[in-house]
Amino acid sequence: MKYQLITLDGVDLSCSSLFLEGAVLAANMATKPLAPEAWLGDIIGADNALKMTKPISQQIEHQYLLLKRNEYEVTKVVNFDDLEQLSDFAGGFMTLWPVIEELWTDLQVADGTTRMLSALLTTMMLAVDEEETHRQMAENGIDTPPTLEQMLPKIDFMIQEVAMAADEYQIGYKGQKVNPYKDVGRNDACPCESGKKFKKCCGK
Repeated sequence: MKYQLITLDGVDLSCSSLFLEGAVLAANMATKPLAPEAWLGDIIGADNALKMTKPISQQIEHQYLLLKRNEYEVTKVVNFDDLEQLSDFAGGFMTLWPVIEELWTDLQVADGTTRMLSALLTTMMLAVDEEETHRQMAENGIDTPPTLEQMLPKIDFMIQEVAMAADEYQIGYKGQKVNPYKDVGRNDACPCESGKKFKKCCGK
């Protein structure tokens, strides 16, 4: 089954559906809730964002469900033989990534996830501009940088691993917000100030 990209009929955007798909993928790697309204205007302009918020939200949800089921495959979205398509998709991802990266900054991220995230970002940067990425790597002392051809076969695995890690942080964040008693012990005084122990009051 062919993957459905966002339809841009009736909306005059300077970016493509593939670019937006890449941005949506980055949004699905947020570690805290992040509404499209918080970033969409910066990418496509405030007026267009008003028209596109609903379809973008739907695409985020659709893509998220596929990621949860381990069914999201970039090869169903992008033709790897067309470097322009790949660059467009990766460009959308990297355009939004600075916003998403801030959400990862204060987290204690496992080494495996850090390596996978680093590999994914390297792949996206290579897809945007391989020559420039190699130049930057050389400046940072990397003598034999990876090529896009080497990295691409593993991109679906990288995406899956990073998306799963982000989802775990999201669930933890929501749990903290939903459970106001997470730091209250069963034998502590109940925060509602009833004078009873928590287990005999709100903790029942």
